[in-house]
Amino acid sequence: MKKTIIAMIAALATAFGSFAADYTYTLVVNKTDGTKVNFLFESNPVARIIGDNLEITQTTTDQTYVYPFSELVNLTFDKEESGVESLKPGNGDVAFGVTATTVDVYGLNASTIVNLYDSEGALRAKGVADAGGSATLDITGLPKGVYIVTAGKHTFKFIR
Repeated sequence: MKKTIIAMIAALATAFGSFAADYTYTLVVNKTDGTKVNFLFESNPVARIIGDNLEITQTTTDQTYVYPFSELVNLTFDKEESGVESLKPGNGDVAFGVTATTVDVYGLNASTIVNLYDSEGALRAKGVADAGGSATLDITGLPKGVYIVTAGKHTFKFIR
């Protein structure tokens, strides 16, 4: 169990670096009694292992929560329901999201060109926003590195 929690914390640390600030995500603590505790990424949660406990501190409020490993099932990530789904095309609110296989862009005007460049400026993927203002770029074949996504006047950088 402890190794699973350690692996999840390592994934958490990696995920914090790869998610865009406009893309609202939560860290979800799933407990053995079936309850879930959500921590918004914007509250900058920091997870640490202290003995047989998982300690999560929200750095924006300095609140700390302690969970014994015996009460935890796992940690997961979830998208906040009020996030990208509430964006309307062309209203200036653009959100970028990165998964293991795609880069998703929401809130664009229809037909906006979306380009993905590597750190050397080479075009690695290209797409066009659909009528709903969304575009998805496939990144499955890309090597690890720094990438830049441009969508109209919006730019997003991420590390793969």
